[in-house]
Amino acid sequence: MKLSEILLLSAAAGFLILWVAEYQRTTFADSYWLLMLGVGFLFAFQYIKNKRLEREKAVSPTIKQMVADRKKNRKR
Repeated sequence: MKLSEILLLSAAAGFLILWVAEYQRTTFADSYWLLMLGVGFLFAFQYIKNKRLEREKAVSPTIKQMVADRKKNRKR
C-alpha cells in the first residue's frame, strides 16, 4: 500500500469517527457533512487503489515476458 492510499484511508476513518462523535452531540443534519467527507475519502481511496492495481496489472505481463526472454537467451 502506498503512502497516498494510507493517508486517504486514515482520513476516511478519522472523519467517520468524528461523525459518530458529532452525531451523538447534534442532529444528523448538522453532522451530515462529516459523514460525506468520510465516504468521499473512502471512494477516493478505492479509486486510487484500483487505478494502481490496473497499472501494475498492465505492466506485469511485460516484465514477466522480459524475464522469460532473458532465461531463454541464457539457455542458448
